[in-house]
Amino acid sequence: VEGLRPVKKENSELGFELRDGIFKAFCKKALQTTATPDNFDELYSQFTDGIAENGLSLATPTKKREFDVEINSTKSCVAIPRTETATRMIITKEMLKEYLVNDKIMDWKPYIVPLGNYFKEHYKLQIHKKQEVKLPYIFIIDEINRAEISKVFGELFFSIDPGYRGEDGKVKTQYANLAEDGDVFKDGFYVPENVYIIGTMNDIDRSVESFDFAMRRRFAWVEITAESQKKMLHDVIPTWATDAEKRMTAINSVIGNIEGLNSSYHIGPAYFLKLADYSGDFQKLWDNHIGVVLKEYLRGRPDAKVEFDKLGKAYNLA
Repeated sequence: VEGLRPVKKENSELGFELRDGIFKAFCKKALQTTATPDNFDELYSQFTDGIAENGLSLATPTKKREFDVEINSTKSCVAIPRTETATRMIITKEMLKEYLVNDKIMDWKPYIVPLGNYFKEHYKLQIHKKQEVKLPYIFIIDEINRAEISKVFGELFFSIDPGYRGEDGKVKTQYANLAEDGDVFKDGFYVPENVYIIGTMNDIDRSVESFDFAMRRRFAWVEITAESQKKMLHDVIPTWATDAEKRMTAINSVIGNIEGLNSSYHIGPAYFLKLADYSGDFQKLWDNHIGVVLKEYLRGRPDAKVEFDKLGKAYNLA
């Protein structure tokens, strides 16, 4: 969602800065507006020509350290701190535009902020914004049960619930006091109503225990069976698809009759896609992949060898 990240500050000092996580940045996209600067290109030319002719000196916003601005051959701004090292930091036209139009800082925050503010003060930038059509934004978390998802979301635990979506479900995060002006979530984070979360998981993985029931209640559940996905065999490995489908159906039939196992333990078609790596050698696929998984299913059972032999015969269509 969000967190503090180490960044290089002025004079190459190491500090920490609040950064959006992937999910929070995604939610911002779902809420974004379309901003169109009508006269940016024209004003940028005047801006760079003025600096090239007269020079420009500014100061960083926090520590008030002075730096000079030059224009290079590509018409980008170059910030040069008045220090012994004088590291030259390039601020491109697009970087400045992102800050002025979308309040987004791509890099070199201590320098792009005063440069952008100078631009705002001296040039009349005309920006028109319009709300985008609220299309569905779909966030997919593969292997969602590999992390303790309730801990990942923390205080936002309720925010993913459909009943708490939108601005009415705002939650103050632990770093809310560090959010900058202009941040759409400065007064509290929420999951937009047009954001949908899809999680995938293998529900027999040992780590499934970390996906607690409180979080389970916030999702609708759909089982994806091995049988429903067998079309991928014909799409990906058409040469061996018919044989692979017969073997898959045969071993899954045996698995369904083994006490303690059920359809959740079925072998899916994804295993058979590896046939392409073995030029259609079904025995290598069994030895290196499928047989190994089935042995793990049967580990510790008194009848493990008998059941494993049944599975082997089914796989070989014997």
